[in-house]
Amino acid sequence: MEFDDIRAFVAVAEARSVSRAARELYLTQPAVTRRVQRLERALGVALCDRRRRPFALTEAGQAVLERCRRVLHAVRDVRAASDGDALAAREVRIGVAHALTEVTLTEPVDRVRRAFPRLALSLSTGWSRDLLERVRARALDGAIVLLSEPERPPAGLAATRLGPERLVVIGPRGGRAASPRVAGLGEVGWILNPEGCAARALLQRALLAANVRMRVTVETYTYELQLALVARGRGLGLVPARILARSPLRSRLRVRRIPGLDFPLTIWAVRGRATPELEPVWDALDRAMIERLGGAPLSPRSPSSSRAIAPSRTSRRTAPRHSAGGSPAR
Repeated sequence: MEFDDIRAFVAVAEARSVSRAARELYLTQPAVTRRVQRLERALGVALCDRRRRPFALTEAGQAVLERCRRVLHAVRDVRAASDGDALAAREVRIGVAHALTEVTLTEPVDRVRRAFPRLALSLSTGWSRDLLERVRARALDGAIVLLSEPERPPAGLAATRLGPERLVVIGPRGGRAASPRVAGLGEVGWILNPEGCAARALLQRALLAANVRMRVTVETYTYELQLALVARGRGLGLVPARILARSPLRSRLRVRRIPGLDFPLTIWAVRGRATPELEPVWDALDRAMIERLGGAPLSPRSPSSSRAIAPSRTSRRTAPRHSAGGSPAR
């Protein structure tokens, strides 16, 4: 039984896709498939149910997965102990909600890397719902996610409120404006993220509550493409306000304020199991994120506080840890 085979199986199980696992491992898809098959031969059981779509583990695969994760954790602990500096030797796996990649993966991550140059940061993107589940399963050490207000992260996860966000309905700046009422949107086409996006689900629930069927004309993961199509009059869109504010297309777009389609969100940093040695990393990332989101610079010597973050006047410890139930918005 080879360590690389175990790592490949865990990557496939967590990504729920051989192609995504291959990208995370910097391998080809056939190479990942061979490693999983080699592990299956070593164990004498099928781990992946190849008859089912979408991807699923067999009953044996589900039982083996948690044990394989323990092996990976144990190997990381051994490497950290032998290095003599647990923090320097750690790989820290951070997930980022799709809508926050531009905000998170540039300046904040660069600052953390400069502060901890020997730390190995492994970054992945996904829907907030999936990222929260991966943190709970210890497949990720932490994640930056979006939750709809007034919901909170699931119980059992430490969480820091980083700042507010809002989903806005957008249309082209020129041309005939869409109806200002939800009930009048039955013939409108929408340009949205594919199924799995919880913001799309929020919109669908709001429309259904008004007996309006959501008609999706274009599905794409790329926000700039969504904005470009909306600007051309192909339909309405639903995007985070920060995505719109940073877009070069914003002058060609207009926010449509429609009562009943108001979706306030909160950006959260969530962590899994207690890892005291990673606290300096989380503190640095939280501080960089809050400043990137428009909060005041944070003092590293600020006293602890249990208050919520005030974006306009923030000290480091005004970002409290929470453990409350909730569900993701993206």
